[in-house]
Amino acid sequence: MTSDHGFDFDFDAMKAQGNAVDLPPLYVLTMTPLPMASESQPGPDGRTPLEIHYEYMHRMLEQGKLLLIGPCIGEPMTPGNAPVPPGFGILNVASLEEAEEIARNEPFHAMGWRRNTVTSWTPKFGSLVDILHQHLHQDR
Repeated sequence: MTSDHGFDFDFDAMKAQGNAVDLPPLYVLTMTPLPMASESQPGPDGRTPLEIHYEYMHRMLEQGKLLLIGPCIGEPMTPGNAPVPPGFGILNVASLEEAEEIARNEPFHAMGWRRNTVTSWTPKFGSLVDILHQHLHQDR
């Protein structure tokens, strides 16, 4: 079949390819800055909120629960919002409940600077699918 855009496209073959990927559901963590109720305060041990956030995310990475994470660089900061950009992450955990727990405990969310939400996601197509498949199946 030729698509409306002039390239060959076989829907049934593409659907079969997507269904054969055999990747577990992953979870997209969306982090949205909120209006700030108070100024940034160092933690009880003197660490900055950013240091606390990085330590938490590093721990999730070491535990194999975090595939990638990062800020949306270049997004304009909204006056009055927390001094952190929006961001996204991809979590590799056993359940939506575990992903939501990670989102709730993420330091910027816990301190009221971000609203974190989690969406279940099953990758089917794209240049990273093979890499994800190898990474997620290496311990099987």
